[in-house]
Amino acid sequence: MALVDTYPQFPFTLVSGEGARVRDDQGREYWDLYGGHAVALLGHAHPRVTQALQEQAEQLTFYSNATRLHVRTQAAERLAAFAPHGLPRVFFCNSGAEANENALKLAVQQTGRIRIAALEGGFHGRTLLALSASSSEKLRQPYLPLLGPVRHLHPQQMSDVDQIDEETAAVIVEPIQSMAGVVEPSSAFLWALRRRCDAVGALLIYDEVQTGMGRLGRPFAAGEHDVLPDMVTLAKGMANGVPMGAVLMTESVGERVRTGDLGTTFGGGPLACSVLLAVLDTIADENLMERAAEFGTNARDLLKVGPVRQVLGRGCLLGLRLDGDAAQLQRRLFERGFITGTSSDPCVLRILPPLNTPTDALHALSAALCE
Repeated sequence: MALVDTYPQFPFTLVSGEGARVRDDQGREYWDLYGGHAVALLGHAHPRVTQALQEQAEQLTFYSNATRLHVRTQAAERLAAFAPHGLPRVFFCNSGAEANENALKLAVQQTGRIRIAALEGGFHGRTLLALSASSSEKLRQPYLPLLGPVRHLHPQQMSDVDQIDEETAAVIVEPIQSMAGVVEPSSAFLWALRRRCDAVGALLIYDEVQTGMGRLGRPFAAGEHDVLPDMVTLAKGMANGVPMGAVLMTESVGERVRTGDLGTTFGGGPLACSVLLAVLDTIADENLMERAAEFGTNARDLLKVGPVRQVLGRGCLLGLRLDGDAAQLQRRLFERGFITGTSSDPCVLRILPPLNTPTDALHALSAALCE
């Protein structure tokens, strides 16, 4: 087999999809409540995504950042307008890891410091600075001599905030830690991070690779609880499966970026930018933030059944805390036509569906869990 075997594989081969449904090569259909790891924001084969790709491909498939492109400029302006007020500058890249890497590099460059603070349980990617901030010892161990200095804070321990000092370049935090098992730091903790960063001159970075683009029932977690970070990183669903990432930043950070400080060949390519515009239009036209919020509310009412003891998270980023093994339940749900995700917490099953997933999927999942 030519393909390097790097990921555990689901026990089926997918060939097509429509909306929140996918189909394997045996003709069996599944509710996709995982979205390819929170990527299929609008679901599969959405006509507006298909149309955007086709129309852009017929005009200009690619050109690098060596020239201005109207579609890239428009995409940046629309994304900044979608974000909370105070994050008007945009750098496009290709993935969440790349977005986090560039945000951390900017923090190091602009503060002249090298220490990073992050949260226990956080995952920010596999590039070197992003991996430095991540807390998985299994992933970090082979590269420890290459990783930067980092302090990991407990996400609910207020006293840990004092570890952020005048040697800290940045604090990077997921507003909801998806991989950790849908762990949500309190609003008091996030506000304490903002105050402490201001006091010591560190930059606050929100990793919204999974929480952004309306998934929580609001554009981003940034701005919630009156906490505005200095940078927000994005990827996953922002172009509905076309590789794309971004760093949003305050004017203060953006005005200090000089030519050559950041670079990317494929970032902000015309195909990705055209789909981002289609995604933003669809979020507005189909009321997808409202639908995501309603999905989360309905999930709390319908999914606390069978082995589920608690429904965590909100919107379309949910965790089902079980009284048993999540991986075993995931396998049993595969057999019943549902795709879900696990996490680093063996007792939490994750639900990361498209924002337009119908309530029928929740009723069907509830019945399967009752079995």
